[in-house]
Amino acid sequence: MFTAKMHSPVSPKALYTVTFCVWALVLYSAVYWGFKWLGRAENEVPVSSVGTQTLETTAVTEGELQSALGVQSMPALKPLSAQEMQAQQLSLLNSRVRLMGVVATQSPSSNSTGSTRGIQSGVALLSLDQQAPKPFKVGDEVEAGLFLLSLAPKSVSLGPSREGPATLTLLLPEPKGL
Repeated sequence: MFTAKMHSPVSPKALYTVTFCVWALVLYSAVYWGFKWLGRAENEVPVSSVGTQTLETTAVTEGELQSALGVQSMPALKPLSAQEMQAQQLSLLNSRVRLMGVVATQSPSSNSTGSTRGIQSGVALLSLDQQAPKPFKVGDEVEAGLFLLSLAPKSVSLGPSREGPATLTLLLPEPKGL
């Protein structure tokens, strides 16, 4: 058998590299289109054409919608009086503000029963919205429209202004386990 060697202008290494790249491209293309084809079958949603509506539609009222859904009508809300509104605000404020501690100095003339007349100055530790307690002195603004008015050994009084009447009195919680 006779074989002839032919001198190729391209080296064998370059030929192997080009062949490898072509087959890699073919394989990549097959994988890409295979996933496209498989993914389309799962996500494909049939689309249908919707004709125009010939009947005139009317708007449904809220009452008709509620009766169709079986919802009973709500009673009319009456406006709150100033006292009722203030009571609601105080109960909300009472649930938001907690007295965590009181540090108060008493004058030497105070008696041993712990009367509140002898308190000269001090600090109350108040917690707002269950955050870490912060110290407040008498006259400080605890939050917008709420001032610390006075201190007692186990309570503080809060009000809407520095000079105004006390609208909220907070007591220290009883110690647990005693």
